[in-house]
Amino acid sequence: MYLISYGTRPELIKLFPLINIFKENNIDHKTIFTGQHEDLIKEFENLTHRPDFVLEKTMKHKQSINSLIYKIINESQKIINSYDCKVIIQGDAASSFAVALSAFNEGKEVIHVEAGLRTHNLRSPFPEEGFRKMISHISNIHFCPTIKSVENLKNEGIIENVHLVGNTIVDSCAQIIEKGESSDYLNELISSNDDYYLCTLHRRENINNFQSMWEQLNQISENKTIIYIKHPSVPNSEDFLGKNIIKLDPMTYQDMVFAINNSKGLISDSGGLQEEAICLNKNILICRDTSERPETIDSGFGKLIGSDILNNIQFLENGNTKDIVENPYGKNVVKKILEVLSD
Repeated sequence: MYLISYGTRPELIKLFPLINIFKENNIDHKTIFTGQHEDLIKEFENLTHRPDFVLEKTMKHKQSINSLIYKIINESQKIINSYDCKVIIQGDAASSFAVALSAFNEGKEVIHVEAGLRTHNLRSPFPEEGFRKMISHISNIHFCPTIKSVENLKNEGIIENVHLVGNTIVDSCAQIIEKGESSDYLNELISSNDDYYLCTLHRRENINNFQSMWEQLNQISENKTIIYIKHPSVPNSEDFLGKNIIKLDPMTYQDMVFAINNSKGLISDSGGLQEEAICLNKNILICRDTSERPETIDSGFGKLIGSDILNNIQFLENGNTKDIVENPYGKNVVKKILEVLSD
């Protein structure tokens, strides 16, 4: 039996195709929602079935990362101990690390989806780079998205049970695009603003850069529509963003894919958006100094810019000048994962 754990929006987005294919093939599994992004509840009905277990009150205002990890380890341990199971986690969030460590401490096998991503800088992104390195060394099966991620694990001495399958975001985007649905509100908004950049900013390492970046966005918005998706970890963004910028609360994943797909390009410090940019053929200005997804940059869709948005905005207007033969993140990824687990 498999226990599939997620606690944040990116984890659910990456795992819902896997959860759904488990259900379609009658594979015994349960899901755990560790509760960081409490607003995810509304996403379940759109993407997959509701979780079998929900960890209560793991999030507290201004709590430390250590406090969050402690709560998740303690609460998830009770569930993990109730089953003869293997535990599936995704990515590098605090929830992924906490559940992986809880499973490891209880002698359960850990299966890591999206294994091997590295910036080779423990402080960027922080704390995710540390989390994913530690997860790799306590996992039993590693599902890697790219050749470079396989090489990263090999360089750390991890060579057994490493499988190159691709990135599940490919399946996530494909399934949402196939549905072709979005909210009436977003349809109306985009129909009246059909030439826009989509922007999200939330990384801890950008805390000292936010005000400068917001000022640059204000300048750009004098000539170009910007749709800015607010993030709960940056509650004061509205205080600095000008009236020409359309500010929206976090939206469902279906709406997000629709908004990306209809945009002129992306401005973001998000990791997941670097992958979705390729899947949806959009250029992205990556507001970071390093990236664990070099494939997006190598493919011509992404450009690392630090916090200098204004002087790099033309990159979005130019579009991708490279001839991309195939998506570096693969295709039919969850089917490949299922094949490995079936063996």
